[in-house]
Amino acid sequence: MKRIFPFLPTVVIVAYMTIGHTTHFRLDLMSAVTVLLLLIIVPSVLALVRWNMASAIDKAMALFIALAAAGFVFWPTGLGRLAADFPEALLYGVLFLSVAGPMLFGREPFTTHFARKRVPQAVWETDIFKRINLNMTWAWAGIFGACAVSALIPTFALSPENGLGQIVFKVGVPMVLLLGVGIPFTKYYPDYYQRRLGIEPVRAPETESRPEPPIPGPLERPAQKEFVGKEENVRNNPKVVAINGSPHEGVGNTSLMIGMLEEHLNKEGFELEHIMLSRHLINYCTGCALCLEKGTCWIKDDHKALAAKVLDADALILASPVYFHHVTAQMKTFLDRSLSFGHKPRPTWKPGLAVSVSAGWGETDTARYLGGVLRAFGAFNVGELTSIAVGPGEFIGKEAVEARAKDLARDLVLAVREGRRYPATCDDLEFWQFMGKLVHDHPELMKSDHEHWKEHGLYESFEAYVGQTQSTGTRTPEMRRAWLKDLMKRHAQTRRETRETASTPPVGPDSAKSVRDLLEMMPKGLDPEAAAGLEVTYQFKVTDGEDFTAHLTIQDQRAVFHEGPASAPQVTITTPAEVWLAIAQGRLEGAQAFMSGKYKAEGDMALLMKLNTLFPR
Repeated sequence: MKRIFPFLPTVVIVAYMTIGHTTHFRLDLMSAVTVLLLLIIVPSVLALVRWNMASAIDKAMALFIALAAAGFVFWPTGLGRLAADFPEALLYGVLFLSVAGPMLFGREPFTTHFARKRVPQAVWETDIFKRINLNMTWAWAGIFGACAVSALIPTFALSPENGLGQIVFKVGVPMVLLLGVGIPFTKYYPDYYQRRLGIEPVRAPETESRPEPPIPGPLERPAQKEFVGKEENVRNNPKVVAINGSPHEGVGNTSLMIGMLEEHLNKEGFELEHIMLSRHLINYCTGCALCLEKGTCWIKDDHKALAAKVLDADALILASPVYFHHVTAQMKTFLDRSLSFGHKPRPTWKPGLAVSVSAGWGETDTARYLGGVLRAFGAFNVGELTSIAVGPGEFIGKEAVEARAKDLARDLVLAVREGRRYPATCDDLEFWQFMGKLVHDHPELMKSDHEHWKEHGLYESFEAYVGQTQSTGTRTPEMRRAWLKDLMKRHAQTRRETRETASTPPVGPDSAKSVRDLLEMMPKGLDPEAAAGLEVTYQFKVTDGEDFTAHLTIQDQRAVFHEGPASAPQVTITTPAEVWLAIAQGRLEGAQAFMSGKYKAEGDMALLMKLNTLFPR
């Protein structure tokens, strides 16, 4: 069905002209005919627009039928008479305005719609591509204008009886201009323009690459389906392109790791195209820098077609084993030849992965390098899949590598489906600052790059480069001032408290330097109310550092310190000096220390427990 719709606008125009001339454009009949044709052409063009297949010509034809229908139905003596008396001239006039009008407002040339079907996406943003389509669009505007003038000649210069003249100027001359001038001009002018600049004409991807043989063995993939006329299938099955720099023809560890990713991508309905660079002819970069000026490389080999696939993919994988601490020669040559993309940040971003394997040295650095190079193709790094493997399939921790591949494939799928963009990084900022200055300072040498940066506003804004905007802050100046005021207030309060604490000497048990000091000052800490009616003697045998015996007597709500042992103490405490000092100063819980054997006590245990009440801290 989709193959029929592109022809319906032309069929409707032919039907209008045929019926109109046959019936001499009878107003009553043409009212019904044009309404019927309008009901056919409008849905057809809308469908083409939805499928991104509608050209300016299709839209102009629909506009012509709409004008004719409006004239015959609502204004038969004005617009209707014009559509009846000058049908061909009116048609070519509408075509002329549809082609030339948008150009006057800086819109895209109408031939761009057709040109994108003939050349790879890699050249769509180049100045050469845009200039060619600009020139061709103006040429077609001239052709449609000439056709309109030719169709008016019989009315003003020939008699109605001159049937041959009518046919020559209304049909013959326009057909010569359209088929004999317009079509050949469109076919040969792009090549002529490029050769005049001294560069090899860019061809469609199918004409530049040799068919890639299937990967043998367990990694062999089913033949790719043809999607000619099946654009909806392409959209429903996102495309991932994996560029493999390994020379091992699909049986090396790099290919095995790509296979791990492919397994999970296929489960999610993603199609992966595995491209082995070793099977393609890619010449070395000559360093001529012509691509920086002209926007494309003049060397004719497989690179253009492969680059077109990379740029057209929904996601990208760059993979290479480690050869002498870096990527392989095949991968490096492919990347060197991609210089014209590396200086031109893409207007849209896609997710990408970096894959690398080594025998034990350099895979992380190599993967990090490939992850950074992704931005040259308009991709951001979702993650890196690395491994150590000496022989084919001899991975260290193969299960871990497979699990990592599953996680990365999932992240890639989510990034494509949800249109995710990872946060900008310092690497992005550094690239934008360096490359922007380099291109800005060399506009003549890097003419194509300079125009690209200007067109997309990349010089003015880092946000334009990363495709992300800076959010509006939530903190107002008043909020910041209030926060600073509170911060200074709390800081001053802390300083005061610190000074007060430092200047106030410790009192009570905290001031004691030894157990002897503690026992000597304990009478001052006695609670008289707790000692009411109590007569008791506490004896202390202090060991481990002080080694003395002393006792406290409590009588008549007073306590007295005595050197030496008591004659009949009710409670005898034997304790290391450090333990009792810690208990008195609150650094050790007394009951727990007693239960754990840190000190010993003999006599009335109830009086022992009463010490906390008699001498509160």
